[in-house]
Order: sequence, then structure tokens, then C-alpha cells
Amino acid sequence: MTFTKEQIDIINSKEHSFKINAVAGSGKTTTLLQYAKNFPKYKILYLAYNKSLQTSLEKKLSNLEIFNMDVKTIHSLAFNKMQAWKYKLSYDLKVDTIYKCIKEFEQNRLSYEPTPNYLALIKDIINFYCNSSLIQIDEVLLQSYKKYSNLDAKVLKLLKTRAENILNHTRYILTCMKTHKIEASHDFYLKLFYLNKKISSNLGYDLILVDEAQDISDVMISIVEAQKCKRVYVGDSFQQIYSFRFAINALDKIKLPIYKLSKSFRFSNELAKKLEYNLNQLYSKIDSKSLEIFGLENKQSLIGEKVVNEKKPFCVISRTSFALAKEVIKYINKKRDFKIYFEGGYNSYSFMNQTVYSIYYLKQKKYEKISIDELKEFSSIEELEEYAKDTKNQDYLNVIRFINTYNDSIFEINKNIKSNLTQDKSKADIIFTTAHKSKGMQYSQVIMCEDDFISKKDILSSKKSTTNLKINEELNIYYVAATRAMDALNLANLDLNYSFDESNVNNQENFKVKNSKKKVPMKKLKELQNRWLESNKIKHF
Repeated sequence: MTFTKEQIDIINSKEHSFKINAVAGSGKTTTLLQYAKNFPKYKILYLAYNKSLQTSLEKKLSNLEIFNMDVKTIHSLAFNKMQAWKYKLSYDLKVDTIYKCIKEFEQNRLSYEPTPNYLALIKDIINFYCNSSLIQIDEVLLQSYKKYSNLDAKVLKLLKTRAENILNHTRYILTCMKTHKIEASHDFYLKLFYLNKKISSNLGYDLILVDEAQDISDVMISIVEAQKCKRVYVGDSFQQIYSFRFAINALDKIKLPIYKLSKSFRFSNELAKKLEYNLNQLYSKIDSKSLEIFGLENKQSLIGEKVVNEKKPFCVISRTSFALAKEVIKYINKKRDFKIYFEGGYNSYSFMNQTVYSIYYLKQKKYEKISIDELKEFSSIEELEEYAKDTKNQDYLNVIRFINTYNDSIFEINKNIKSNLTQDKSKADIIFTTAHKSKGMQYSQVIMCEDDFISKKDILSSKKSTTNLKINEELNIYYVAATRAMDALNLANLDLNYSFDESNVNNQENFKVKNSKKKVPMKKLKELQNRWLESNKIKHF
């Protein structure tokens, strides 16, 4: 295999520890493994960001004859060290569990009733604490949370007027987790692992390789930085998309020598440069760093609005689950004889499960058919929607939107999806995924859902109410989706109003601004409107 100069510099690095900023498809894993081969006598740990990458890497190690490397996720490492199997585990701390704990803590105040806003705040603070490197549950925690989060006036008032209650309730709920009174989250046992310095500060490795370093928790960084060994962090700053889970960019936080991998082996240089120019137009509006990415000179990647050949396998990538559901329904309406696959599994999407059925029956007021205990507490879907907004329960909001849009058709939709579903990705005609679930993947052809990703218009209209961090992350999500394509990409419109000529990137005259003031005749406008309505019409099965 021929390596680029950037890769060779990393493979031959003499630095004790360093970090690598690597664009999508730049061969970062291959480069890291080649670097690791320089240390056959070292005990090496590769921290993968999820289980699927862990599995695929373990297969590669055998082929490369690397036998001195363990591949783990940070949670699997903590799980074994802390014997987390002793806990009853849950991926998410439920709001009703928080409510019951607080009522138990406040048993001497029978009239005390926590509001949905307060419950959502407690949940958020617990998640923040578990992902932070903070030790004490005190005022510093609240100040750190306030500094990190984009909070509305109601929450800020709660933090100011109820600080003591918030801290007491947070301590009590975490104690309930530790004493097995309630389900413990996976981030909770990771936090326990971090707090047990005797174990977490001496993992016994000579070299630790940290993947996806742009999106890891502060507690994970602290665990790795406590080790007295060589450390290498690799990530892509433009793929930082998990700040809502309190992930941070280790490439920015940790002061180490930095290398870069700026050439993608996934797509053409034309695609790379178009994406670079387009996104930098918007990154510059929030004073963010500029993207620099190169592709393959001898490769052709089709880019445009309708360049994907739907007679061949392709992937549809959305920003939101609801937009993805609409795309699934659109393609099911088009034809029946094709196989579809969902990245991450069909059950991981909120199209159809017991929650969907229960909320549907809530809307119909068929209370006896509701199977989810928490939902039995509500008298209407409107009440649930208000509660979901107050508690920031995006899953419920997605389901409510889905049900309100498709109503009785949801059962037939589910039936038709399942009749076309395959569990074998290689046999799929269409792969459906959100941008978040597509990370680490690549597809021959990609269609980005139109009107589901951020655009210039969104940035200019929301800049006053949305933080630059949030806007930056939305642009990163666009970048993640666009960089999954190898051969053809239906690029979602960024609303930049120019045409792109890749032949001369530095010549600004090639970026011709369209005349946006030109009036469209009313007859033509009506025709376009009717055509749009017809093409977006949702058929009922």
C-alpha cells in the first residue's frame, strides 16, 4: 500500500504523544494501525467509539498480524472493571423515575410537586455530571452546566432560585443508582470508574489510541490523560456532532503536537472542493475554522440534485428521523419489489414500536390499549406533547409528529416497511439512515434529504437565538452526511445562490450569483406550486 506524506509523517512520528485531525475517508484507522506496528512489544489499547467498529477492528488486527492490541469501547472497559453487570442498567434515565425519587426524598412535604421543567433539568444535570470530570456535586457543577448549555429563561431561574434543591435531588438520585434502588445508566458506571482513581488511573497500557476524539466525554479524556503512557488522539473536528450528549472535542482541549490527514480516499477532488467551498461560506459567518479537504484526482464523483441512479443500490441520509420516515414512505409508494435496510436496525428508529402504538391509542382515547405505563398518566396527546416539550423528550415529539401526520395509515406503513425489510445490508436496494447513524460508514450513492439540513437562510434567521456552537454542529452534520458518498451525491441545497465551477477554485468570478430579484410569472408560479404539491403528496395505503 502506498501512503501519503501526511500518513508517513504520522507512522514515523517520534513524538511521545500527539493528536491527528483527519478528514472523512482519509484512512485514519489504517494509519493508526500502521503506526502501532512500530511497537510490537508494547501493550496497546485502541479505544473505539462503538461496538461495531470494535468488531471490525478486531478482524483487521488478525490480518495485519497485530497481536498486542486490545480493542475496547470506554464503556466496555469500565463495565468489566466496575463489575457493572451487578447493576440493572438502562440507556436512559426516565423522567418518571426521577419524579418518584424526588417524591420519596421529599416525603415530608406531601404537597411538593416537581414541574416537568424541573424534572428535565435534573435529568440534564445528572447526564452532564456523569460525562464531566467534576467530582463534587456542588455549586461548581451548576455553574459549569450553565456555562456549557444553551438555557432558556425558565431554566436559568430554576438554577438561581432552586440551587440547593437541585443539588440535593441530584445527589439522592445518583445514590439510588449506586444502591441499586433504581436503574443505573451506562454513563453512571463510567463515572464510578473514573472516580475510582486506584483503578482508572492505571490501566496498564504502554500506548493508547483514541478514535473519534472530536466527540468524546470529558470524563473519558480525564481517564486517558491520567495514564502514564503514550497517547494518540485521532478525530475530525468537522464531525463533532454529539454536543447534545455533552461530548467535547479533545483535539481542541488537549495541548499536544498535531498532525493532519487532509486527503480523502473516498471521493473525487471535485466533490471535496465543492463541499469545502460551500461549507466555508457558512462556517465563516459564525467565525468558525475553515475546512480543508482534498479528494482523489483520478476519481469521478457525480454531484448535483438528481445524479443518483436509483436502479442501483443507494443510501438516503436525513438529519431527522421524521424526514427519514417521509422518505421511506415515498419510496414504498413508488414501488414494492425492493429491499430496504436501516442503519443501526429498524427498531432503533421511532417509526413503529410499542411507544408509537401507545401514543396512537392515546390520541384515539383508547386508554385500555396503552401498554406503556408512563403514557397511561396522560389524558390526551396534546397533554403529552406539552409535557414532551417541557421535558425536552425529542423521542415523544418525533412520534407525535409522525402520528399526527399519518394517523390511521401508520399500521399499513409499518406492514409495508416490514414486507420490504432485509437484515442483510449487502442485499439492500435502499439503505436508510440518519446522519448520526451514518458516521463511520460509506456508500456508493447517497441522497441527502432536501430541506432537512441547515442552510444559509436558517443561519441568518436563527443567529440571534441559536448559539454558534449549535450552528457549527448543524453544519458538521451536513458535512458528515455529504462525505458518506463515494460515486454519486444528491447534495442537499445550502441556499447559497451560486453556481460552482471546480476548474478554478481560487477565481471568485466562477461563483456567479443568481439574480434572485427576477419575477416569476403567476401562471408559471402556479404550475410549479401544483407540481410541488403533486410530487410531495402522501399516498394512503
